[in-house]
Amino acid sequence: MRTALSIMTSVALMLLVAVHGAAAQTSSDIWRSFAERVDVGTEVNVRLNDGRRFRATLVAARSDAMLVQPKTRVPVPIQAVPYEQIVRMERTKPGIGAGKAVAIGVATGVGAFFGILAILFAAVGD
Repeated sequence: MRTALSIMTSVALMLLVAVHGAAAQTSSDIWRSFAERVDVGTEVNVRLNDGRRFRATLVAARSDAMLVQPKTRVPVPIQAVPYEQIVRMERTKPGIGAGKAVAIGVATGVGAFFGILAILFAAVGD
């Protein structure tokens, strides 16, 4: 009974490894089709299999790699990123973050308070 259980566990583990390997081989096709569907000029966040992450603008999608212009403080030339090196890629979300929205709301409230206070002082002073 114990040997049968260990054999079934071994077979299940081998199947899981085989399925994972098959999925890893087709990931470059997935990123190629994603890059082809995204409009040129779209900002994307890219994470590579060596751990590097960067934000870039998509310039073109070729059959072997995508051309991107990384968003850096110092301008760098357009780079080709092979699809096999990509672990994750997503469009950047447009708009403002929650912190910025809170700061705008607080600044507006403070400005309105001091504006009303100035109007009251002007009315009482007359």
